[in-house]
Amino acid sequence: MDVIWISHRGLHQRHGENSLHAFEAAAEAGFHTLETDLRTTHDGQIVLHHDASLIRTTGSDAVIEDMDRDQCLRHRLHDGQPLLTFEHFAHTFTDQRWILDIKPESAARTLAALRHWADQQQKGDWLCRQARFLLWHPEHTRLLRQHFPAAITMAPQTECRRAGLSLLMGLRPLAAIRAGRTYSLPPVFHGLPLFRHSLVDAYHRLGGRVLAFLPEGPEQQRQALHSGVDEILSNTAPIR
Repeated sequence: MDVIWISHRGLHQRHGENSLHAFEAAAEAGFHTLETDLRTTHDGQIVLHHDASLIRTTGSDAVIEDMDRDQCLRHRLHDGQPLLTFEHFAHTFTDQRWILDIKPESAARTLAALRHWADQQQKGDWLCRQARFLLWHPEHTRLLRQHFPAAITMAPQTECRRAGLSLLMGLRPLAAIRAGRTYSLPPVFHGLPLFRHSLVDAYHRLGGRVLAFLPEGPEQQRQALHSGVDEILSNTAPIR
C-alpha cells in the first residue's frame, strides 16, 4: 500500500504555519492528510495555532485562550495572513484527511466546541471518519470518547517513546503495541538511525502502524520510504 504523506502545519516555508495558504500549498503538492493544532478562544471559537502565545508567529505576546475570536483574528501572521479558524479549514479542505492535535491548555473547551460544530453541521460521524486525534493527557482522551465515541486517536508521545525504546532493546512485550494504532518514530535517537526496515517490521509484527516523524530533507524521506513506514509527517513536499 502507498505511504500516506501528512503535511505538518501546511507547507510553511513561504507561508505562515497553520495558515490558509500553507494548507493550500500542501494540497497542491499532493499531501493526503493535513496535520494541524487546535486551540479555543475565550468565547469558544476554534482557531488553528500551535503555541498558546502568538509571539513566535505574529510578534504579539497575546494568548489565544485569553482573547475572543474577533480579537484573535485581528492579529496577522508574519506573511500578513490572519489566523485560520477551524470552521474555514473544515469547509475548505474536505478532499484531504486531517490529524487534529488538541492542545492541552484548552482541550476541554476545544472538544466541546468541536461537538457543537459537529452537531450544528450534522457531521459527527463524518468528523470521526475525516480526522484522527492527538491528545496529551488521559483525561482529555476520556473527554474525546464522551463527545465522539468512534474517534480514532494517535498514540501519544509517552506511548511512542515506550514502544520505540522497548523494540530497540528487544523487549517486545514491554512495547505494549496496540493493533491498528499509529506510533511516531523520529529519524534518529542518540545518533542511531531509526528508519530501518527491521525496526519498522517489529512494529508491524505486533500490529502497529508507523509514522515517520519529520524526516529532514529528501535523504531521510527516502530512508523512511525504504524502511516500510505507513505514513510520513513532513514539513517539506513529498519526494517523487
